[in-house]
Amino acid sequence: MKKIIFVIFFILVFPFTCGFLNIAHRGDNEQGKFAEHSWMAYDRALCAQVDYLELDLQKTSDNVLVVSHDDNLSRVFGVDKIIADYPYQELLSYKNQNGESLHSLGDVFKRYQNSNVKFMIEPKDNSEEDIKLLLNLIRQYHLENRVLLESFSKTALMQISKINPQIPTMQLAGEFNLSPSMQYYANNFYSKKVADYLSEHNKKYLLWGVNKKVQMKQYLQLDKNVSGLLTDYPVELANILHSSDIFKRNYEASSFPSKSISGLMYLKNGSSVEVDQVKMKDNQLFYHVRPDLWLSDHNLKNSDHSAPKAQTGKIKLQKETLIYTDPSLKKYSGRKLPQNGTWNYFAVKKVHGKTVYNLGGAQWVKQ
Repeated sequence: MKKIIFVIFFILVFPFTCGFLNIAHRGDNEQGKFAEHSWMAYDRALCAQVDYLELDLQKTSDNVLVVSHDDNLSRVFGVDKIIADYPYQELLSYKNQNGESLHSLGDVFKRYQNSNVKFMIEPKDNSEEDIKLLLNLIRQYHLENRVLLESFSKTALMQISKINPQIPTMQLAGEFNLSPSMQYYANNFYSKKVADYLSEHNKKYLLWGVNKKVQMKQYLQLDKNVSGLLTDYPVELANILHSSDIFKRNYEASSFPSKSISGLMYLKNGSSVEVDQVKMKDNQLFYHVRPDLWLSDHNLKNSDHSAPKAQTGKIKLQKETLIYTDPSLKKYSGRKLPQNGTWNYFAVKKVHGKTVYNLGGAQWVKQ
């Protein structure tokens, strides 16, 4: 009898244990502790054995696809530069809070080509030209089986499926009665109606913006019919998965197995070293440098104090306030905010002893 119960349990639970997705939203950035879309954030997520690195794409003036949520470098790099207006090499001179420059999608593919991580990619420009450029790059690195393309545009997703029907696609928000060519749907709030509908039609339901432990544990319940989470804390989610009776893995969460990567890292003295493996123990990264030497992330040049610091919160404006497009407050946008308004902010920077706040994209105010 016990054997029968076990078999029934295995049949019911096995699809969930193999299929629940841990998706690193812009890497393991932890809402600003590590710069989003940086090697540090990606490497931490890789070590936690996430299923996907979630990437946002922009295109430079010389047609290089780069990973950036914003179309402007202002919030993350502190300069009012629209990515599409400049060639890639010129944009490399600007650094984020980790001391890293903008990364091209090609470099991301190269760095993690020998790992088993997959890539969930959102092209911000859904033009036919950009979609073909993306699909050609995926083909160049032979990653057709390791990508999932997402978009708010149903038309763009249909176009992707038409060009390459083998690549899975995901609708972001909007209608959840998906066409047969789409396999995934995601939004930022849980709906039992949506979850049950997608489950009945053999589609996967994902949620983004799930960053608190209590939420993560809640959506792991099988009756929620959630297939995975996009989170800024994928290492935290990995620890929860590893300690779960249902999702338990075969190693200690405090010491993740090493992963293969390929790329350069920069030491504090400015010199570069070639690394081929990364591992994480007790929440700290270690890089393997030939011959047989491991360096901790403390040995790396991993900070730039001139860049804005990612930080979230709310600010109440005490008076009518001008909006600037750069943190140095030299470029007035022509817009103002009313007195006593309360706004979310996403980055901060000290300028001449004053703290300035980023309200998203190229929008900066001082209190």
